[in-house]
Amino acid sequence: MKRKCGKSKQQPSLWGRQQRHYVGIVPATLLLVLALTSCNPRVVTEMLTNEWPATSPDSVYVFDKTDVIPSESQEIGKIKVVDTGFTTNGSFNTVMQRAINATAAKGGNGLVITEHRYPDVRSTIHRIWGTMLRIPDSAVIGKAAPDSMEYSALRQILPEEEYAEFMEYKATKRYYEQEQKQIEEQMKQQQELIRLMPRNVIRISAGPTLMTSKFLIGNHQYRSRLGADICVDYDHVWKSGFGFGINYLHHYTSFDEGVKLRVNYIGPSLVLAYTRTKSFRCDLAWGLGYSRYSESFEGNSVSQNRLGVTMRIGGEWKVAKHLALGVQFNVLSVGLEKPEGIELEKDEFYGIQHVGLQGGLRYYF
Repeated sequence: MKRKCGKSKQQPSLWGRQQRHYVGIVPATLLLVLALTSCNPRVVTEMLTNEWPATSPDSVYVFDKTDVIPSESQEIGKIKVVDTGFTTNGSFNTVMQRAINATAAKGGNGLVITEHRYPDVRSTIHRIWGTMLRIPDSAVIGKAAPDSMEYSALRQILPEEEYAEFMEYKATKRYYEQEQKQIEEQMKQQQELIRLMPRNVIRISAGPTLMTSKFLIGNHQYRSRLGADICVDYDHVWKSGFGFGINYLHHYTSFDEGVKLRVNYIGPSLVLAYTRTKSFRCDLAWGLGYSRYSESFEGNSVSQNRLGVTMRIGGEWKVAKHLALGVQFNVLSVGLEKPEGIELEKDEFYGIQHVGLQGGLRYYF
């Protein structure tokens, strides 16, 4: 990329005509050099030896760190091509060619790319790190990596633009293959964790709850009320992480008028379990089942059989081979017949709806 520079306005000088000529030429030259160098990536070398004379860039073989390097190769230094902070010409082909040119200038005829960073939030150019090698002439043809010989040959027969496209393709392909390999490794690790995840779990939990629905006791309409839950759950989970469960919940709440309210729920559920480590496990469950709602006051009681809906989100930490400590967030919703005189807003229903936080023991088998 060429940087356009405007002509600066020359200021009067007391030095005379001859001195003014040099005062104009020197700053302009410095500015031109600065503009040209700031556009290009910065090449940094760290030499181990300077015993070898310069070679031709066309004789430099490029290796990836996974390639087979001739055993007779001698490491002569390290190289990196990085951003200057003002670099605008940082395509992969440009960065690679500068590394090849610098390797040849230092007497190397082999370059191993040890790291390649793509443009990101820190830099808008490609950046590479590598090792410069001196490879004996007898080893180059017989033991050089096929990809390296392919690059050198193609550099000689292909036009510059086509070679640049080819190098971009190779770099993108290698990056994709590395990403795929990482994804496969992560999937293997996750599958191993799932394999070790317990297939059967029994939970016993207890904790406070908060009623979030409107509720009428006598002439008093409650908008919230604290209570308590006791939960017993059984889950069976397959290797996929999905499974089923059976859930029992007992809810208790008392009111100022002396009325005691109880809800007993039992029903099946759909379960989804997930684990990231050998010690931590989390799960979700949705259930639909039978609920028995009852109120008691001074020895008298009334009850209704209704349909209930539950949801559970929980996490647990394994403390022994078959034991874990866990917490869970429960939601219970049971619709009831609306008494006369109760006005409900749109999308509201009359009944028991509460949320609770319970903790307790888990048994794995």
